[in-house]
Amino acid sequence: MDGLLENGHDVFELTEKEAGVGKYVRFAGRFRKKRGPYDAIIVGFALPLLVPVVRCMSGKKIIFNAVSSQYEANIVSRGAGAPWSLRALKWWIIDFISFHLSSKVLLESNAQIDLVRKFFLVPRKKLVRSWLGVDEKEFFSDPAVEKNREFTVLFRGRFLPESGILTVIEAAKILEDKGVRFLIIGHGFMYREVNALMEKLKPKNIEMISKRLSGDMLRKSMLSTHISLGQLADHPRLSRTLPAKLFESLSLGLPYLTGRNAGVLELLEENETCFAVEPGNPNDLAKKILYLRDNPEILQRVAARGYELYKEKLTSKQLAKEDIENCFT
Repeated sequence: MDGLLENGHDVFELTEKEAGVGKYVRFAGRFRKKRGPYDAIIVGFALPLLVPVVRCMSGKKIIFNAVSSQYEANIVSRGAGAPWSLRALKWWIIDFISFHLSSKVLLESNAQIDLVRKFFLVPRKKLVRSWLGVDEKEFFSDPAVEKNREFTVLFRGRFLPESGILTVIEAAKILEDKGVRFLIIGHGFMYREVNALMEKLKPKNIEMISKRLSGDMLRKSMLSTHISLGQLADHPRLSRTLPAKLFESLSLGLPYLTGRNAGVLELLEENETCFAVEPGNPNDLAKKILYLRDNPEILQRVAARGYELYKEKLTSKQLAKEDIENCFT
């Protein structure tokens, strides 16, 4: 939205916080009362059921910012059902309807586009690769924030199977007596497995923050670290997905260390704009962290190039400009 405004477009926002079916009913009522001309409707991430609601009320172009599919999020990532279960079929149908009723669908990678095209039978011309970006009011570089005295590795994000959080904890244990500290800011789906592994290994070099931080506190906490970790598991979804923390890290000028995943490497280049390790391998991760700690000039060079990439291609203004060009030309 910020990028659209920066490019001179008029934008109005309709949000509805009520849960369940009621939010769609309330949204439809507010949408019907909205007066004034508009050229397109952008439906936000994780709201596939809003697409058919809007399609019934408007003949305008609908741009669905899907990022990925709900089938993938719920079945592939969270394991909420077997691939051919009734629950999986439900999510497949929801995705199928939302994709086909949209004029354009924004997705996070070319690999994600290939999946949606083949698995949901969506015409290629409807599908647009669109990087995520960040909220620039919350995430921005600030040299005034001092780094921690002890070399600190950051993991920030939800505890999902593809995150590699267990790999991070195991690597931290390996580095327990090597002068490397880990800051973990996250919570979520795998908290039982995380708590169990923490209790088993009892690493002394991990600080865990599970509570929600304010935007300013989160930014400063991230900036105080030396390396930001990406998704590190050996997981099939990582051939297609790019996490939000990738873009956050680049916008902050933090060097980014990720599993060697095809989705991320569509955007980043190993040893140029990121560092990479073997997915799911805590020993390789620990070895790479020590190497980067002992080679600060390499760490800073790659961090600077990642930040240059962000400024060139991933600001809100640039992303919105490309989305408009891809959706209306």
